[in-house]
Amino acid sequence: MALNRRDILKFPLLAMAATTIDAKNERDRKKPYSPIPLLQKLEKPLMPPVTKPRIVIVGGGFGGLTVAKKLKIAYSDAEVIVLDKREIFMTGPMFNLMLGGIDRVRLDTIIHDRMVSAAKYGYRLIAAEVIDIDRRYKHVYTTKGIVDYTFLVLSPGIAYDYEKQFPHWDSEKITLARTISPAGLIPGEEFLTLLHNLHLIKEGNIIVTVPMGKYRCPPAPYERACMFANYIRKHRLKAKVIIIDSYSEPVSKTPAFKEAFHEVYPDIIEYYGDSIVTDVDYDNKVIHFDYWGPGSGDDGTSMKKSFSLLNLIPNNKANPVIEMANIKTLAWGSAVLKAPTYQSVTDEDIYVVGDCVGYSVFPESGQMANSMGTICAKHIALRLQNRKFDPTKDMPGNICISMIQSEPDRAISESHAITYKNGKWEVEGYIPFDKSTKQYRSPLIAQTLFDWYDGIMEDILG
Repeated sequence: MALNRRDILKFPLLAMAATTIDAKNERDRKKPYSPIPLLQKLEKPLMPPVTKPRIVIVGGGFGGLTVAKKLKIAYSDAEVIVLDKREIFMTGPMFNLMLGGIDRVRLDTIIHDRMVSAAKYGYRLIAAEVIDIDRRYKHVYTTKGIVDYTFLVLSPGIAYDYEKQFPHWDSEKITLARTISPAGLIPGEEFLTLLHNLHLIKEGNIIVTVPMGKYRCPPAPYERACMFANYIRKHRLKAKVIIIDSYSEPVSKTPAFKEAFHEVYPDIIEYYGDSIVTDVDYDNKVIHFDYWGPGSGDDGTSMKKSFSLLNLIPNNKANPVIEMANIKTLAWGSAVLKAPTYQSVTDEDIYVVGDCVGYSVFPESGQMANSMGTICAKHIALRLQNRKFDPTKDMPGNICISMIQSEPDRAISESHAITYKNGKWEVEGYIPFDKSTKQYRSPLIAQTLFDWYDGIMEDILG
């Protein structure tokens, strides 16, 4: 039977193992308060004192903007302020398609005007970087001054953990890595650099590395490899794509990506699973890694590959803003929350949505950030109205679509239904498979990707 749109969007079929927060990884950070720097910071307030409920949101991405818009809709009397260090709003989900040379996606596809939405719904956007948070006095310190809050929502996204992954690298080499081989998981300059670097190559290896542990958008490195391969084929370059993966096989949409590597790009993509990057020689454009996959022997094999373009995606960690809040976190830096809500277990007036949520079973995606933001906004609005909120009735959901090729367009997808039962989160995942073609990749899923993107941007900004 051929796939239809309902098949693509349905959620529960394949059960995934439910997990809970590992208490051994939890830690409660406690920072001593120093009155001297506090007095110095109080000299420069950015906003007047709170006179009505003020919700300050740190991070103007999918999660933060969703909270801002939907909170103003649900409780218009609230003063809502979004703090984001970025001047522009560039989104991540369609960027890989730009790398693939897909004509329907341009810069104006992924850059959006947040100010129009802010004016329409009545929240305020301030371009400033958060440098500290004082929960005791409910102050957020920014590069432009102090903002007081009634409730604080943290949706700051991720940071890269070069220091732990490459302890032998000094700050100069880390800066070099960021500049020459940007990760491309955080929208902005690194997107443009990666795109520019791609357009310069004529031949050689394009290498994509996959981080260890929790990282933003698990299918992103694999979709990107497919889009690099699509670009190579489209422009008839004498080049290959090499994936160096810490996992033994793709960690997301596993059978669908394996199909793409083996059937769509067998002559272009080389996959090295069970591999750990050990070093990069930028002078000679060579990456070194230890390979523990088939044929490597008991002690593994030290390998090296030359590159014309390196997309080094380092291990991720929570944005440092979470630590600034002095709330309980896991080892990765994500916030420990009062399940099944998005409130910190340390401070009920602090909420966390997006990548930094400490629920280990949650997929890390823009759709999830949007879904969590919607629920978080509802919870805060009900609190402001002194009404009860039942978190078990509002569960997040996720759909993630990855483009495989163009001309003809083909994409794959995975959806997740998330429930909270008996004190545990449970996730059910479903990867559509077209029995008529005996393939995971589908033209209908490819079109659904564009429809999904238009829909979620309308939900966040429209």
